[in-house]
Amino acid sequence: MRRLLCLVALGCAALALPGLARAGYGVQPAAGSTTGVQPTFVVSLDSSDSLPSVYVSTSTAMTSTGSPVDQIGVCDPTTPTGDPDEFTCQPSGYSNNGGASSLPPGTYYWSLSYWSTDADHPLGAEMVSGPFMFIVAAPTAPAGVYAVSPADGATTPATPTLSYHLPAGVSVLVFLSDSADRLDDGTPAGRTLAGCSGTTTAEDTYTCPVPASAGLVPGQTYYWWLLVTVNGSSWHYDVRSLTVGTAPPPGGSSGSGGTTRRTGASDISLSYAPHLPSSAHYTGTSVKQTRLAKAAYSLSKIIGLPKTVDVACWSTADWDNIAGDNPESGYTVLGFFTPLMPHWLELSPGICRTMETLLYKRPQYANRYTANAVDTLTHEMIHALGVRNEAETECFAMQLSWVTAENLGIPDRYSYSLSRLTLANYSSHPPRYISYANCRENGAWDLFKNRPSLPWHSFQF
Repeated sequence: MRRLLCLVALGCAALALPGLARAGYGVQPAAGSTTGVQPTFVVSLDSSDSLPSVYVSTSTAMTSTGSPVDQIGVCDPTTPTGDPDEFTCQPSGYSNNGGASSLPPGTYYWSLSYWSTDADHPLGAEMVSGPFMFIVAAPTAPAGVYAVSPADGATTPATPTLSYHLPAGVSVLVFLSDSADRLDDGTPAGRTLAGCSGTTTAEDTYTCPVPASAGLVPGQTYYWWLLVTVNGSSWHYDVRSLTVGTAPPPGGSSGSGGTTRRTGASDISLSYAPHLPSSAHYTGTSVKQTRLAKAAYSLSKIIGLPKTVDVACWSTADWDNIAGDNPESGYTVLGFFTPLMPHWLELSPGICRTMETLLYKRPQYANRYTANAVDTLTHEMIHALGVRNEAETECFAMQLSWVTAENLGIPDRYSYSLSRLTLANYSSHPPRYISYANCRENGAWDLFKNRPSLPWHSFQF
């Protein structure tokens, strides 16, 4: 389709991601992005490419053979990501940090060098993609992390519930061990008897129920603590002890264990997503929504970065546990993507119900609710393709939501109406999702510069 070819040529350049669906290019970190201290490098290669190497350097200067002048690290991208023709690697050490596997904070550059044999180079030629600038942020311990209960030294039943306060946007591991000793990475030196893991989307108090299967013995003392990770840097917090009482208090009960969850919510955690039943319909129970996943994948192929994803449509009870309330007062979480589950998009019950109406009981005229649902799915898929800035992501989503709608089987004119309605919804987003300076016709984030285009105007070809 002609307009889709235009999208590939124009859209991806504005996304600051590789332009066309071709082999031999750097994928992540995207140019200008910020990473943790141990970035993973993702490249695209096909069967005509060989001898790939990723180089990390402190400047853009390159030698005549395509290697950086100021090289500090190198690795061979041979580990498949699971996406077609994509591979990853991490340097085992960096020369500017004494051979450590982490980078000090600062500005760096990376490039991909490989040998290509194709119709244009029948004898083969050395090819280079990059260099791409990226920034390693100085790790800062997150604020608002602390254990809540049990208090240090408390006496508890054999199935205690550990609770702790966390800010939004952190990954947490909770350890319960028979020893207070820890290894350098913060994990237990003794036996791990129970634990929880998860990623937070809201500042809140979270709980980790210890199951009876942990085998805590009355009269014995145990130790628990938190290991919190943000952007590849981790912090472990003070150890607390608890002693199991000789008899459980009246009314005590076994915890469900195994996952981090919000107080009062269901026992289902984000890690349960792969076990959800598959369905092309959403009826209120948690499912892998196959029709939405196919549309999201089709969008990624059109952009030129094919990536398979599953879309989880969660029930209300499960969503309360998984997402919680948005930390931006007055707004609720409609959907999210987390790099810890790179092939999953998470959608709220409200968005999934609206999608069900759009797909199977379509209103005669497009409305702002159905437009917002399609926009949310598109927004999260763009996050999955590597764009992290919320305002930039939302601007791209508004321009591409008609593509998602058409991939869902929505007629062209109806899809265009949905796209135009995303502009009517724009001002209702949280402030960090909005940039009127950049998101406008011919603005910095316009995917179709110098031509009328959605959502501001109808397309002109």
